[in-house]
Amino acid sequence: MRRVFYAISMATMTLLATGCEAINEELPSYEETSIVTCQEQAPDFTTTLLSGESITLSNLRGQVVLLIFFSHTCPDCKALLDDLKAANEEMEALGVRIVAIAREGTKNEIEEYLSTNGYSFDTAIDNNREIYNLYATMYVPRCYLIDKEGIVVATTVEYQPNHVPTLLSQIETLE
Repeated sequence: MRRVFYAISMATMTLLATGCEAINEELPSYEETSIVTCQEQAPDFTTTLLSGESITLSNLRGQVVLLIFFSHTCPDCKALLDDLKAANEEMEALGVRIVAIAREGTKNEIEEYLSTNGYSFDTAIDNNREIYNLYATMYVPRCYLIDKEGIVVATTVEYQPNHVPTLLSQIETLE
C-alpha cells in the first residue's frame, strides 16, 4: 500500500513540477502576436452577425469601425465590453460602428452572454478563428480602430481602464 501511495505521490509531484515550468514559460509579446498594426489596411472579411445580417468590412468604408475580438469566458474582455457599453452613446454620437467578434462559443452562449450583460453591439462568432487569425495569433480582448478609408489607426491588446477613453480621443481626431 505504501508503494502505491509513494508512486502516486511521486507522479503528482512530477506533474505539478512540469505544470509549473509550463506556467513560468515566457509568453510571446503583443508585438510578436500582432499581424496587423497601425497604419495598415484592415484585412477584409465577411461574417454573419447574430442578428442574421451579413457584413463585409470593406463595405463599411465611409464609417469609423471599432473591431473587437473577445471571449465570453474572459474577465478582461467583460471589463472592456462594460467600458464600451458605458461609452456607447458617445460612440454612437461620433458615428462609430462597433463590431464585436467572439473567438469561440455557440450562438446560444454568446446571445445569453450579451443579454445577461446588456451588450447591444453587432456581434458575430468566429469559432474557427478565421477572422481573428487575419489580425493576431494570441490575446484578447483586442481592439482595432479603423478609419473611414479602412486603415487601422489604433489598437489595444488585453484590458486597461484607459483604453476606451484613449480610443474615444482618437476617434474625435478622425473627423
